[in-house]
Amino acid sequence: MSLLVGCQTLPQRNDVEKHDAAHSACTDCPPVGADPNPVKLPDPVADTPPLPPSSIPAIPPPKPDPWQLLQSGLQPAGCDQPEVVRWRQRYLGRPERFSGRLTEFAPLLHFVSREVAERQLPQAFSLIPMVESSFYGFPGRGNGPAGMWQLMPATARAWGLSVGGGKDDRLDHVRATHAALNYLQALWALFERDPGLTVAAYNAGDGRVNRAIRKAGHRDSRRLPLPRITQEYLIKLDALACLFKAPEAYGFELPPLPPASQLEVVILPFPADASLLAGALRLPEDAFRRHNGAARGPIARTAGHAWLVPASRIPVIATLDPPTVAPAPGSLRQSAPNSGTHVVQRGDTLWDLSRRYGVRLEDLLRWNSLNSRSTLRIGQRLRLAP
Repeated sequence: MSLLVGCQTLPQRNDVEKHDAAHSACTDCPPVGADPNPVKLPDPVADTPPLPPSSIPAIPPPKPDPWQLLQSGLQPAGCDQPEVVRWRQRYLGRPERFSGRLTEFAPLLHFVSREVAERQLPQAFSLIPMVESSFYGFPGRGNGPAGMWQLMPATARAWGLSVGGGKDDRLDHVRATHAALNYLQALWALFERDPGLTVAAYNAGDGRVNRAIRKAGHRDSRRLPLPRITQEYLIKLDALACLFKAPEAYGFELPPLPPASQLEVVILPFPADASLLAGALRLPEDAFRRHNGAARGPIARTAGHAWLVPASRIPVIATLDPPTVAPAPGSLRQSAPNSGTHVVQRGDTLWDLSRRYGVRLEDLLRWNSLNSRSTLRIGQRLRLAP
């Protein structure tokens, strides 16, 4: 049972940043409303709705067939177009690697697909994390994008995520998906339910897309004067939609995803350590971390955190003894909210801190004028952002 609050939009500010050039085209997009004739996004609710109270179902309700849910909502266009064929062949160029990677991220893809279906959005949006990150929860670099949705810091904050001060919700697959789909839902309304324009705006920024529409005098996303990287983005999504819509036509099979393996959102009423929780659930730790993008390194989560757990393990969660998964004393200690610093405690190492806060080790060293041989002192204050 998904415990997410669906179909509610989060706050949007007019200074939303877009993806950087490594992941999208828009590095210097003006904020929404900077155009002479701006088109406003729908008014959002005043505050981000909190996650609902803890609820651990004893037996998860039946879910629709994961691949049928995705395929029934895909309407790919131009599967025989040369550029779409080129990208389709690139994805299938190393069949074993593609198949293995697909097996790894299939549970996450199905989780996103269900959330998309609940909002009655196009299923093609479920494939955006594959284009962005192959469903990896990459940490950000400086002010760059992060997480499987590759959200920029300002975009993430505008849609209710915490970024900075030792916390980055973009690495939390549940919260990041909630925010990204709220953003896509607003763009979907703004561009009058046109999927191509919505995806182009997610990549390049709504201001840039609106200017391209006015310049071209039409709304065909494939023919708009948009940056090449945005055009490629749309082509990649089309190629993936073609592959997933009719895999047998291209000589590959979708991996099985039995109901027991499908991910459920569970909010624990007690704090838990990621490693101990994986062990208590008798799950491979690497898979559990992959499905819970924020659970990296020696990280503990406070009560009320939303975890993604295979349906087969839900009954085990209901019998957990909280002390058996409790974090080590002091492991939940963090800097003051939004302080952007960490005060060194006994036992801290630079490596552990980089994993705990989801930052790159080399960035942590650079921000604090340190090197790999530097020794930390108890009480030393470290910067966690530029």
